[in-house]
Amino acid sequence: MKKHLLFGLCLAASAALAAESDITVTASGLDKFEGELIEIGYADPRTDAGFKVLGIAIIQDGEATMKIPLSEPLLIELNLLAGAKADEFRVRGIAEPGGEHEVLWDSATDALTFSGGDYNEMIRAALDEPGEAATESLRVIYLEYEDPIARLLALRAAWQDGEDEEQMKVMEELESLLGENLTVQLLKVFTAKRVEELAAAIRDFTANDLSGEEIRLFDVVARNKFTLVEFWASWCGPCIAEIPHLKAAYERFREQGFEILAFNLDDEREAWRQASEDDYNIEWLNVSDELAFDSPVAKMYRVNAIPASFLVSSDGVTVGRNLRGNDLQLRLDELFREEAAKAAAAEQESAGASGEEAVD
Repeated sequence: MKKHLLFGLCLAASAALAAESDITVTASGLDKFEGELIEIGYADPRTDAGFKVLGIAIIQDGEATMKIPLSEPLLIELNLLAGAKADEFRVRGIAEPGGEHEVLWDSATDALTFSGGDYNEMIRAALDEPGEAATESLRVIYLEYEDPIARLLALRAAWQDGEDEEQMKVMEELESLLGENLTVQLLKVFTAKRVEELAAAIRDFTANDLSGEEIRLFDVVARNKFTLVEFWASWCGPCIAEIPHLKAAYERFREQGFEILAFNLDDEREAWRQASEDDYNIEWLNVSDELAFDSPVAKMYRVNAIPASFLVSSDGVTVGRNLRGNDLQLRLDELFREEAAKAAAAEQESAGASGEEAVD
């Protein structure tokens, strides 16, 4: 696929964004689903069901037609609500304002197909390529095509929920070019939801410190009120810049129940040792498996850029993420104040209860 194939789509995309017009979706060959419902919508975590329904129709004589207003090209999902097998019969495609799309039942594969529209055919052609070629074809589109809508739709098809820095930069660029756009909004929602899920999903690990002592995360979390899990490396300038801030927070809150468990991502033990002992005199817990970004721990936490950190309470709840500079102290101050207020309230309630018993 070449960039010039979509040059002519730029004006069409601008027109599609300018005004809402109906898409027409015609389904046929659905005789075996007579009387069942067919729906069109798109994934949206902001809704209770995680899916925004745009239209529903009843299959009659093996066919169904839906006209749905749409203001911009959008990745949609079409579902056959066929009783107990409702989750089995679905297909995705790009719907375009004013476009005519066809849904067919392929009896050979027992699957739905979705066709029609230049953008849909372009993305489908990329996705149909084998293995890594599909990923690379989508990447070429979202990095190199002139049509911003084509780039956005390819980005949506390849999206990694914000785990890919290159994709995040492309999304920010496209947001500045396109302004208010539903697909951009959804990508941001998907990313925020993923970050929230990852932040909440603190998982246990065990690693050795420089002396060879084995340290388990959950043991550290259990014996402290708050624990900062900090991913860093000796070669990482921003990580090193954080060390004075970590030291200040550690000195201020250590006696109150704050601990740091640093996980080093160097691949050479001597580099880790020198930075930890000779260069920066790190006093907190400091472990590594010396596998850098190939570490199972880094992969488990989806760490692909550092510094990265998770602030965790004693019951395993994430109460802060990637707190930099003075933000860590500010958050800890807030948390320990809340802890003190709860303790005072509990003590007052206990004293009140004792007083009432004495009166009785």
